[in-house]
Amino acid sequence: MTNKTFNRLCIFSLFFTACWFFGNLYEEIVIVPNQLSDTYRALQLWQSYFTVTNPIYYYVPFTQIAVVVIWILFFTSKQLKEKQLLKKAAICGTIAIALTILIVTQINMKLFYGDLNKYKDQLYSLVIMWLFGNALRLLLVGISLYLLFKAYLLKQVSASGDKE
Repeated sequence: MTNKTFNRLCIFSLFFTACWFFGNLYEEIVIVPNQLSDTYRALQLWQSYFTVTNPIYYYVPFTQIAVVVIWILFFTSKQLKEKQLLKKAAICGTIAIALTILIVTQINMKLFYGDLNKYKDQLYSLVIMWLFGNALRLLLVGISLYLLFKAYLLKQVSASGDKE
């Protein structure tokens, strides 16, 4: 893979991994803590507010594609240090995707799209589980972003050395 192609793919992944990280960070700090107070009512308001669009459109499919691109970068990389960074970034991203699937199917579908009356006695616990699950996901995505950025910088240093 040429340096130009590597850079473009890496920047693509950096951008969408950063979007993923900061989107989930915003949810962790701003949106979901508001659901700890009068959980049932807060979720009713959330469900009534998101009627035309929803946060899924922000995350899908580009965050998942970003992780696939990290794997492609890993498999096509020749430099050992770069390859190690990309492998760790890809693994963290893949685990974060798996955790996201778990969070979305087991928690988000109930909280944000489900019948609130059906889950009324579980809502507060589900919000707490969401906060802890999302914190773990933030850690994984943050590590992936950091390692990917290190691999990008390493490639820039090695590419500038090749020109000399």
